[in-house]
Amino acid sequence: MMDTRRPVLVPWSDAPRVERMCCRLLVAIGVLLASHSVAAPPLQPTLRERLAGLRVVAHRGGWGHHDPNTIARFEKTREAGVDAIETDLRVSADGVPFLFHDRTLGHTTDCQGPIDALPAAAIERCHLKGLDQPPDTFEAALRWSAGRMVLNAEFKTPASIAPAIELVRRYDAYEWVIFQVANAPLYYRIARSLDPRVALCAAPRGPDADAQITALLALHDERLVVIELHPELLTRENLERIQSAGKLTSINAWYLGRERTFALGIWPFERIAACTQVFASGVTIAVTKVPDDCLRQRDRFADGAAGSSVAGSSAVRGGTATNAGEPR
Repeated sequence: MMDTRRPVLVPWSDAPRVERMCCRLLVAIGVLLASHSVAAPPLQPTLRERLAGLRVVAHRGGWGHHDPNTIARFEKTREAGVDAIETDLRVSADGVPFLFHDRTLGHTTDCQGPIDALPAAAIERCHLKGLDQPPDTFEAALRWSAGRMVLNAEFKTPASIAPAIELVRRYDAYEWVIFQVANAPLYYRIARSLDPRVALCAAPRGPDADAQITALLALHDERLVVIELHPELLTRENLERIQSAGKLTSINAWYLGRERTFALGIWPFERIAACTQVFASGVTIAVTKVPDDCLRQRDRFADGAAGSSVAGSSAVRGGTATNAGEPR
């Protein structure tokens, strides 16, 4: 049987009106879809981007205060505007990393004995002297930071390496945690064998330190981000070859000038950093015990107010730097 249905034809005079209706419908659909779409998260800066330029790293969050190496101190330092916080890692007998510098507990807590001889539960019953709290764990520091602050954590023993790296994996902290392997090739090898993605900072020193720099650069390890220099290595030649290899450079500011970590009852009353000397030497990352003053010095130096030389500084002279200050 023949289909007698005919298509509905829109009169020519009504065509513009129908076209306008279709356009409005498409716009409405687009608005509806856009309102329910999830915006892509902004790209986060890489660790190298976060540490590039003139940067201030607070040694243990700020030495000379009553609460170094604690999250409470870290928060005060973060609010002051530092770029990174340096800390130390030691593990309990059951493998929990703590923010702790000394080998034994007696100097800074009301407990005694090596920290690695006690399980985490026992360490958490200790009290830091002058504080109503135990040593903080590295995991608690990761939860506190959540990417807001770069953590520069030094492995104090080989036993601290694996559990600390596992926490970086768990918290996906690759772009805001960097581990110090000091001048210990063993630490570097362990860390790199466990995870090629973790960021590392090496600190060559000793009679063969120049050879150590050469060996480190020959690795072409993109995640070896920072080379920390000791004063005898602070030469123009070393700075040029390290920086031309794409590495950042750091130094402990107190190697280049005495840092006053306590406010004394005589003039001047302020804590005083030695960071102008660091930046004048060509090193871009200053690790300091006095972050507040280091930030002020950094800003003055960046503005050109401080100049390239300061009385008593130990900037690079004639290819080498002098060692004035106190060792870590």
